[in-house]
Amino acid sequence: MAEDSESEGPTDQGPEAESATFSRAGDPKGSGSEPQESSGTGTAPPPPGSSMLPPDEANPDQTALAPGAAELAAAGDSHVDGGGKQMSFLDHLEELRWRLLKGLAAILIGAVVCLIFRDELQDFLTEPFREAATSLDSADPGVVSAIRSWIVDEDPGAAAAEEPPVVPPAPRQLQSLGVMTLFFVGLQIAIIGGAVLALPVLFYQFWQFVAPGLLAQEKRLMLPIVGLSVVCFAIGAMLAYLLVLPLGLRFFLALESSNVTSNWAIDQYIGFVLRLILGFGIVFEMPVITLFLSRLGLVTPEYLRRVRRYAIIIVFALAAIFTPPDPISQLLMALPLLALYEVSIWVSRLTNRKRAERETGG
Repeated sequence: MAEDSESEGPTDQGPEAESATFSRAGDPKGSGSEPQESSGTGTAPPPPGSSMLPPDEANPDQTALAPGAAELAAAGDSHVDGGGKQMSFLDHLEELRWRLLKGLAAILIGAVVCLIFRDELQDFLTEPFREAATSLDSADPGVVSAIRSWIVDEDPGAAAAEEPPVVPPAPRQLQSLGVMTLFFVGLQIAIIGGAVLALPVLFYQFWQFVAPGLLAQEKRLMLPIVGLSVVCFAIGAMLAYLLVLPLGLRFFLALESSNVTSNWAIDQYIGFVLRLILGFGIVFEMPVITLFLSRLGLVTPEYLRRVRRYAIIIVFALAAIFTPPDPISQLLMALPLLALYEVSIWVSRLTNRKRAERETGG
């Protein structure tokens, strides 16, 4: 009889029993017993306010509001690699690690090539010093004498002809003042030269790292931007080597008096030349950087025009850092940089105009 009463319990209870059950489950001041799941074939009634219909029938707009797989892929395009797979933060770090390793491998290969031709590269870098030293022994009075003649209003050539040299100048040459100086000079030339030779690979690896976050139209700019970056760096380096460096060296050599001969340390000279060439090459990347930032929408021509006055101060400050202290060399770097800034404004305006036309469908 006890078993029959237990089996008939769930079916014999009326509405009053069900309401009492719900009051015990929802009233914390009741008997203190926790609500238990119903046994047997009976199911617990749904909570108030819920629907007994399936989810699709209860809310017909639910499936329409849920994003599909294609929409999720489009929304996460900045985190999708070339194969269409979603990339996490660790995947980005892994991608960055491989790009850096490939760039370092390219620099290492370029450094080995520069080590093979170390003597030729050293002669190439020291050629401006020999030309500047030879020009001071000619009838040309030099940069310092010419500037002094402008101030005191005298003929520098006549003054040089009237004053015979007291002591014949000793031959100017570069010196190695340490045991391992030439070794470190060769190593410095190899590393910097390897980085210059690996510039196309470095620019390509950087572009490949940021490419997953770009649109399809922006990815097509890879080859033009990489090529333009190499060309701008080469133009800046050639301007430094062919024009600014000879003038700066003549300025420094002309500071010596009749009883002093300039015999510079070769490691300091090579460091000065490489720093000057790299400085010019880097600052000549301004149009390429502006083009890249404008494509991303981070720079506008209105912003560049608004900060032009500050950019002029920064340009002359960079010219004072990367060039010798004579005004001619500083102007030779500052004037092209100001021209490049105006070119950057034009590039940004053209890029923003094309992006606006593409967004409006025109």
